[in-house]
This record gives sequence, structure tokens and C-alpha cells, in this order.
Amino acid sequence: KFDASKSQYLKRTFSAGNRRTSTWSGWVQRASSSASNKHVIFGADGGGDTTRTWMVGYDNTTDDTLRFEDDFSNGDITGKTNAVFRNFSGGWYHVVVALDTTQAAIGDGLKIYVNGELQTLQSTAWNQNQDTNINSAVEHKLGIDTVAGTRYFDGKLAQVYFIDGQQLGPENFGFTDPLTNTWKPKKYTGTFTGTNTFYLPFDGNSPIGKDQSGNGNDWTPVNFGGSVSLD
Repeated sequence: KFDASKSQYLKRTFSAGNRRTSTWSGWVQRASSSASNKHVIFGADGGGDTTRTWMVGYDNTTDDTLRFEDDFSNGDITGKTNAVFRNFSGGWYHVVVALDTTQAAIGDGLKIYVNGELQTLQSTAWNQNQDTNINSAVEHKLGIDTVAGTRYFDGKLAQVYFIDGQQLGPENFGFTDPLTNTWKPKKYTGTFTGTNTFYLPFDGNSPIGKDQSGNGNDWTPVNFGGSVSLD
């Protein structure tokens, strides 16, 4: 649980990895709207307001869309969903952001999935072969904007994967239950290769920031005050 009122987040300084290709996957439960402020889930700090990346976050333009944004000196990459996500009553969203800037078109290079469904993007900008701030040798954060210290995520995260060097689809992390026709989580069975690849289950069976991928990419919790088991 990330409580925005307590300024809770996790941080880790990455080593240089694949800055063009990566995948973030996680289950997200929202506690409040981002209409009054942006709720950033995962991003990288490039050292200023024009050199940072949101790998995934909720926009604050009163629409609660999911957004990817890479602000960099050589150009921007942006894309946000047409759909809005306003379940604040305990429902979970499975979000996958799959990036590959080697692709010529944004439709192939930036893919955002929610509950297994590919989302249509609006407000897009694309720069092929851009080296993003994600996976650069800078501080990365979970649960807060890497630059603006007021944009905290408010809600819960579970089963968070980051795969360095691969653009993966949601079928690697979830499946449609044939009995209920609902999207459910499954264990990732692919490779955990990549310099900054990590897996944070957030299930209460290990310290909050302990990487379970086998790569030792542990995160430092800030303002949590200890681990809390989840139902």
C-alpha cells in the first residue's frame, strides 16, 4: 500500500541498461483520483524537468488516463490512453507498458495494455531509436514523480515486474480465466536477463523492496516504516 499522505515511495539507482527496450508490468489498485495532481507509478530522473521519464502514471488533466512520457533533450516520446480508469473502490487493474524505440512507428514501439487489452493512444509523439531515461544510470522511483516531489501514487501495487531489454505482451503476466472470462495474474516464466530487471511481489512474504528475480536489484523504501502483510 502506497499512502500519498505519508509520502511513501521506493527508490533505486540503476546501472546502465537497455535504454530503448523494456517492459513494466504490475497490478494496480487506486485509492483516489489523479484529477488534482499526477500520480506517477514508475519513472526515472534524468536531472531536470526536461530530462525525466514516466514509464507509467496517471495524468492529471481531469481524465485519469494512463500515460507514458519521456522528456529528453533530443526529443519527446509521449502517449496516453483514450480510456480512463476510475475504479477507486477496490478493483485491480493489470497494467503493462511495453517499449521498443527501435520500431519505426509508435503503434509498434509503445504499447499500453490494461487487463490484457491493447489501449488506443492519444497525444502521441515518437522519436525512433531514442535512448530514454528509463534504464540509464540514474535514480528510478516507484510511487512518486522523480522530479516533482508532490506527485505520489495513492493506492496498492502487486506483482511488479520490470524486464530490461525485452518488449513483452500481457500474456506473459496474466491470462483470461475461461470460467469467469476475467483477466487474472499468472507467474512470469520468461527470462530474468537484463541489467536492471527486477520482480517485486509485494505479497508480505519478503521485505517490501527485496528483488525476487535473482538479480539482486533491491529497492529502498522511503517513509514506509516496515513491511505489512497483505490479504
